[in-house]
Amino acid sequence: MPAVAITAGPLPPLPDAPPLDAGPLIRIEADRSIRLTGPIGGACHLDAAATRAVIDTTGAADPAAARLLLAEDMLPGLACHIHGLLPVSGTAVVIGGRAVLITGVSGSGKSLLAAELLARGHHLLADGIVVLSGLPGPALILPGPAGLTLHADASARSADRLDGPPPQRRRAAVPRLRHLPTAQHTAPLPVTAIFHLWQTIGGSDLEVLPARGLEGFQTMEGNVRQLHEGRILRGARPIFAGVAALLGHVPLIRLRHRRDWQAPARLADHIEAMS
Repeated sequence: MPAVAITAGPLPPLPDAPPLDAGPLIRIEADRSIRLTGPIGGACHLDAAATRAVIDTTGAADPAAARLLLAEDMLPGLACHIHGLLPVSGTAVVIGGRAVLITGVSGSGKSLLAAELLARGHHLLADGIVVLSGLPGPALILPGPAGLTLHADASARSADRLDGPPPQRRRAAVPRLRHLPTAQHTAPLPVTAIFHLWQTIGGSDLEVLPARGLEGFQTMEGNVRQLHEGRILRGARPIFAGVAALLGHVPLIRLRHRRDWQAPARLADHIEAMS
């Protein structure tokens, strides 16, 4: 993950020049610096080199929560694009010395599956934002911060098996808890497979559907963090080339599974067998 020095204080004034792009929460200035507005309050300014950021939580109902949301959820993806890295929403787990990337929409079961794999003795490499480097050559997954983030109800079921310190609330008003797993891998590893979770209500226990061509590209591109802003900051072509190169080196397999309490174990069994 790119290192960004974060300080607290007032943001610099808005420049006179019109922005390159502006939306409800993000504004990309002509000099490619970025101004963020937090959805629960607070604001942040990231310099064009993505090395320094200023966060101002004045007026936020929960300043600590606003700072965490800006620093952990919004800044990292933007910094990755500026540094030429590919940030992907997902979780990376090391199984038998091989790194697998687990992707899917929010609520598809990524973290529950990761918790099941960790409980079986595998190592966590990254969670939340998985950073890929080396593209368009063979992709490496960079190690992320220690800890696996789970929804509160899932955390209660997984806490005993993860055998970590007592969970701490990650941010106020969001029912998510962070657990520290027993084993964290701390060196970059090449990604060897991508498993994209697709959750259904009813239907088969598990369907294995390899994704190729345009379908695979659209699936993977949809998991890139801050894709719109990345296209402005880097240009669309490098991101397109990075995703295409990733799928040229690594198989993408969609796992369509029925939503029930046994799903994490079924998925873990299948991924272990394929890894």
